[in-house]
Amino acid sequence: MGAAAMMNRIAESLFWIGRYTERAENHARLIDAFYHIREETSSGERLWIRIVQALGDPAVFETVYRTYGEREVLHYMILDPNHMNSIQSCVHQARSNLKAIRDRLPEELWDILNGFALWLKSNETDELLLDSPFLFLKRVKEWLGAFYGAAHHTMMRDRHWHMMESGRFLERAENTARLFDSVYHSILEDPKKTQFYLFSAVRAIGGADVFRRLHMDLFSVENVVSLLILNEKFPRSVQFGLGELEGQLRSLRNLESSDAAYDKAIRLVVKARAELSWLEGTDGGEASLHDNLVHCMTVIHGLGGLIGNAFFREEQGAGA
Repeated sequence: MGAAAMMNRIAESLFWIGRYTERAENHARLIDAFYHIREETSSGERLWIRIVQALGDPAVFETVYRTYGEREVLHYMILDPNHMNSIQSCVHQARSNLKAIRDRLPEELWDILNGFALWLKSNETDELLLDSPFLFLKRVKEWLGAFYGAAHHTMMRDRHWHMMESGRFLERAENTARLFDSVYHSILEDPKKTQFYLFSAVRAIGGADVFRRLHMDLFSVENVVSLLILNEKFPRSVQFGLGELEGQLRSLRNLESSDAAYDKAIRLVVKARAELSWLEGTDGGEASLHDNLVHCMTVIHGLGGLIGNAFFREEQGAGA
């Protein structure tokens, strides 16, 4: 394998480590949000269907599971090894990518991610998920928090760091938009519980205290959009995620002799950030809110494809 192909493979592994670990955490947060909604409402099966629609494939789900029951959906979204977006599958893919470049990263990262993957496959996991889904999802977030913390404190701020962080924040921006869009569907179906649904969304991403500091307990669609989508200082907002992605791409561009691909990606990120202004002042009465969120997710998804084609193309071609 040539030097350029090797660098592409390392970059691709780092990018997907960032994406898969962030995806696992975001899925845990979305499932947690819907689980709380389910506990407080009589929505029942409809909410479980929405989780599968948001994070999985209903057609595939229905070929394996007979009903949209709590146990079936939780297993599908969390532990099903055949579902590529289950939490277990995301962690497995992150572990596989890390294993391939293990000698390039601090050993502590492998120890944490490998331990997490083994825990997800243990008997303890099945029992904990059945007994207390809330505690199980909390443990998932704790494992991933430990991984992020170790990466933050032990990795050099070089190409490896910037590529992994690019994947992480790209994934975060898309998934925060997806989480809010999913909750917004519940609001449209049951407007009487709007404040509860909005609180569930804010709580799921750990923003309840920040929201109250900014807006007290005024849980309107406009206020929640301002935090989850538009706030440039809140770490889990779409705007913050895209801003971090832009910063990581600029750092990578500064390290490269040729920057045309990075410039194109950066321009698209800047455009996506500007387009978020369409959501400013949204009060929930506009039919375009969902359309704008879908557009936002589509643009972010396209960014992932652009980055892959621009930066990993030699390795993809070599393997064809």
